[in-house]
Amino acid sequence: MHLCGACLDGYYPQAEGDDDPATEKPSRDPSKTCWDRLGHQVRREVGQFRDSAAGDPRGFEHVVKKTMRFQSMTIHLLAAVVISQLVSARSASAVDVLVTAATGHPYGVALIEIPVENPVIGRTFPPVEAAESAGRILHPISDDVRVRAARPSEQEVPTPGGGRLLGRVGNLIRELTSGEEDLEQTVSRRVSFLFTGSEPLRVRLFDAGGEIGTYEIVPRPEADAHREILAQWWQGYTDAAKRQIDSADYPALVENYLVAMLSGRTRMPLPDWYTEPVDDDELMGTLKLIGGAKGAGEAVFRSAAAGVSAQSPRATLPLPSPPRWAPPFAGERLDDVSVEPMATRVPPECFYLRYGSFTNYIWFRDLSKQHGADISKLVTLSSIENDASARIESQLNVESTDMSRLLGPSVIEDQAIIGRDLFLADGASIGVLFKATNAFLLRTSLNGDRTKLARDDPSVSLKEVKIADRTVTFLSSTDNRIRSYLIEDDGFFLVTNSKTMARRFLEVGESGKSLASTGAFRLARQLMPLERDDTIFVYFSPEMLRGLIEPEYLIELRRRFFAKADANLVHLARLAASQHAEAQTDAATGIDELVSLGFLPQGFGSRADGSGVVCVGDEVIDTRRGACGSFLPIADVEIDAVTQEEAVWYGRIAEQYTRRFSTIDPIMVGVQREELEDSPGIERITVHAEIAPWDPGKYGTIARQLGPPTRVAMKFAPDDIVAVQAHVASPQLGPQTHLFAAIKDTVPPRPEEFDGIFAAYRSLRQIPGYLGAWPQPGALDRLPLGLGIGQPVGPGMRRLIGGLYRYTDGEFSILSFQPEVMQASLPFLAATDVEDSAQVRIRVGNLYGSQLEGWVREQLYDRERQSSLAAANFLSLMTRQLKVDPDAALEAAERVLGNKMKCPLGGQYVYSPEAGRWTSTAWGRPDPPQLPPREYVAPTMNWFRGASATLTQYSDRVVADAVVNIARE
Repeated sequence: MHLCGACLDGYYPQAEGDDDPATEKPSRDPSKTCWDRLGHQVRREVGQFRDSAAGDPRGFEHVVKKTMRFQSMTIHLLAAVVISQLVSARSASAVDVLVTAATGHPYGVALIEIPVENPVIGRTFPPVEAAESAGRILHPISDDVRVRAARPSEQEVPTPGGGRLLGRVGNLIRELTSGEEDLEQTVSRRVSFLFTGSEPLRVRLFDAGGEIGTYEIVPRPEADAHREILAQWWQGYTDAAKRQIDSADYPALVENYLVAMLSGRTRMPLPDWYTEPVDDDELMGTLKLIGGAKGAGEAVFRSAAAGVSAQSPRATLPLPSPPRWAPPFAGERLDDVSVEPMATRVPPECFYLRYGSFTNYIWFRDLSKQHGADISKLVTLSSIENDASARIESQLNVESTDMSRLLGPSVIEDQAIIGRDLFLADGASIGVLFKATNAFLLRTSLNGDRTKLARDDPSVSLKEVKIADRTVTFLSSTDNRIRSYLIEDDGFFLVTNSKTMARRFLEVGESGKSLASTGAFRLARQLMPLERDDTIFVYFSPEMLRGLIEPEYLIELRRRFFAKADANLVHLARLAASQHAEAQTDAATGIDELVSLGFLPQGFGSRADGSGVVCVGDEVIDTRRGACGSFLPIADVEIDAVTQEEAVWYGRIAEQYTRRFSTIDPIMVGVQREELEDSPGIERITVHAEIAPWDPGKYGTIARQLGPPTRVAMKFAPDDIVAVQAHVASPQLGPQTHLFAAIKDTVPPRPEEFDGIFAAYRSLRQIPGYLGAWPQPGALDRLPLGLGIGQPVGPGMRRLIGGLYRYTDGEFSILSFQPEVMQASLPFLAATDVEDSAQVRIRVGNLYGSQLEGWVREQLYDRERQSSLAAANFLSLMTRQLKVDPDAALEAAERVLGNKMKCPLGGQYVYSPEAGRWTSTAWGRPDPPQLPPREYVAPTMNWFRGASATLTQYSDRVVADAVVNIARE
């Protein structure tokens, strides 16, 4: 028996003469050192003393426990110090490795466990990587083995050498100052993996710190061992997948696919979390589906990956009925309201984004390109670059060129974007509408661009088609990457990807039943008249918003998710199959072959509407919708039948909308811009938004918490860089009250410092800000036991429980943890009369050059750091779990995700062969720094120069106003 040098639980010595690593078994050394026996003797004597004692049991138990620990630790400390002085050379030790491997079909499975020579409580080791020259190792998973750590006073004195005794002294000292809670220590590092074939393997283990060792493994055909190790590997693998999915800022397609595919191939059960239903009501689930929220399609993808969706029958039932909508707003006495000519050619079921001129369009396009990516990253926190707008421009063939910028103002009088939806990522029903100043030049320019593209690209065709008895031109490719109808009528030109929208444009021109003729739009133009001369005017009609909930739209949207899931599954199945010898043929790229080998579920491609996917080279095309990212517009999809499951699903949604949202309120937004004369390079953007008509009753209690609009606004201290106020009508506060809060220009605590109740309390005490009310609400005075009154510490100032201070003067009631902040602000606080009415007011000062800028910089950097790290981990996942060649990994990842991957820190993703993982050149090290480098500049800070906003809720409408100052290049 050869043992390691330290007496520690969890070591696995190997019996002498047992050279077969496949049959290595764990054992433990039963011997005890003299120091261990001495410690046990002391504890036994104290225990006997405790049993024979009298008095208060609880108090005495505590005393004896402390006494026992102190005596034992004293002995151990003395022994450790004496021995450390006598012995200077480290004794030899051998760390034995437990290896178990068993063959099986379709995979063998192996486990390698490496005892830790000196376990350290609280230490996290880097993952262990396994590699084999022939590439037979598949889907490795690394995890640590942790056990309850015996307290240092309960452990025997280790054999001297290697710093173990000094570490022991440190552990004993830490125990003296720590609490009573149990701790865990890592006693071994473990890696398990699947493998192909039955021949011996030569496995190299390494981690971020370097080489661990190389081991010869001889698998054995032992069914029981295979079953046991496979179950252990599966538990660790699915747990790791769940952690990765929960932390991912990208669609977790790879993780979800691997869990489903490996479950099918190994016949291991899917974990509970994989099949658990999403806990959303119908309204919230519908909003997520329409808005494309993160995770909206995850349940659909999991269902498709596991083969559940393939079991659905064909669609044979008629379309279910839509919600019972309330009658539309009539708009009597609004016939005299002026409307622009452009709106008279827009179908009522379309949204309407009007630029008013070609110059405004160019301004907005440049602004979006300059700062849109910053805002997108701020909202999505993702390293995936969303180029949906560029794809739409390319699909319609309306990209802006230097020539179009030059000629545009002279040939285009008015311009707008119209559409049935905003599903830009997968293919929207959308178009660009022009009102020509010079129809001949505009026609010539548009037709010339279309003819050139068809001539230069063999995959694109240009032909004439009939729509509503009119001849129009149709520019297209078979995968819908290019899909563009051009229609001219009475000086108006529409370029759209939707045949339905083209037909409706012509019908509206003949009937006059346009967006401009609806009562709701005329009300919008009464509230936001043409005289405002908005740079951009946006209007979402009730008909358009209702259309998103109609059965044809919502059911096809859901089917889109299944179509997209199938295309992604084929891409992933190809990558997974390329790792296996039995799939190293061209046939493996075919869908039938992938199904037969188990890389796609049985019944894959069987859809309710009869559509499916086909492979065209590296691309996967849906037979009905085209390529992902440019699906057939939903407005052009005809649905004549649904399944029972679809009918039930939609029926629940229709019932909820009938009961709770039988009316959908239109939304209107106006944007204006101006250059500030007193601030060169600064542009002010003013946004005015309204929802009207408006019914606050259906929006729940939140809408009823606000008091009536008021022209009272709080005046804050000059150094309050963030200030918020609200006029509320809450029964808990008493009469209608103005609540307000402000934060000084300083460095707030980090968000992680708020974790936990006590940590949050400590962090709040550090914030130099205050919370107040006017007039005094009196809610604090009604707290029991006088908790809201506190002890007087000065004129009008009282100290409450918990270190909170309160100031009252009969009108104001102000709370703060920092009385000096409150006293410095009191001279400036006042309730003032202003011109505009509002219930909520927000102001954020110019952060550029402020103390708060550094804090914001750190928070934005931390978000981008996590996003950059997540993307690198995703690429590492591709190379480790799917064995994608590093040279092809980035392209393969972008094909799966459907978008470009861009490091938010500005670097390039590169593969490190030594570490076996992906990093970014922006990091300058194996992992991104926790704090921003000196040269890092938060993109938002480049242009944000302050903002203010108000919200006003009337009985029949809601109004929001915002002003943002931005720096322009």
